[in-house]
Amino acid sequence: MIKIIGIGLWDEKSMTLQAQEEAADCDFLYAEFYTSKMFGSSLKKLETKIGKDIQELSREEVESGKELLEKAKKQKVGLLVGGDAMTATTHTQLILDAEEAGVESKIIHGVSIVSAAAGLSGLQVYKFGKTVSIPFEDVESPYNIIEENKSIGAHTLCLLDIQDGKFMTVNEAMKKLLKIEKVREEKVFMKDTLVVGIARAGSPKPVVKAGRVEELLKKNFGEPLQVLIIPGKLHFAEEEALELLKK
Repeated sequence: MIKIIGIGLWDEKSMTLQAQEEAADCDFLYAEFYTSKMFGSSLKKLETKIGKDIQELSREEVESGKELLEKAKKQKVGLLVGGDAMTATTHTQLILDAEEAGVESKIIHGVSIVSAAAGLSGLQVYKFGKTVSIPFEDVESPYNIIEENKSIGAHTLCLLDIQDGKFMTVNEAMKKLLKIEKVREEKVFMKDTLVVGIARAGSPKPVVKAGRVEELLKKNFGEPLQVLIIPGKLHFAEEEALELLKK
């Protein structure tokens, strides 16, 4: 059996009791931190919490899935992932590969950045459209998705890139989108666009700020991980929530 175990957003205390119990029940325990990273914890703290040794895997090792699925044919294998268990497409592919290999699989959900960001911002979670990732590379696809969401009044959650030990900031993401706007000139993301920046969701002291792009570019959101939200059409209760975050 292979288990994909979501361990939450910030530290080892973010794990649900079910996640902890399911992890402790595994014969082999692995973790990946390339899709997300728990800045309030460490591998050693997770091992102490669960009572098991944990081997960290690279992106290539998870995407291959060879070692995981080979062991899972005869023993219980757990893969710890930040946030919720099935947010990344890599994890979905692993479940599909397990099915094809005749390996039983189990999903243990954790706290997701999707619901956490909505809750911290005061925006209604069911009004979010497609989630987009903003990479360090220069691509226009994030701009296209924001435009699509805006056309139906939906909010956009932007997940910011993690690459080779670098973590994109809210400020960097806004500058990238402004750069695309300068080329496209479609008034999707401008200096007066209302946005919400969130840093360290799930931690004891997350930073949540709302305002116009030109205002938030002057703010320092501190340490990672960070996300950016571009609101769509607002309900009056959402407007009130964002007003509080502007102070």
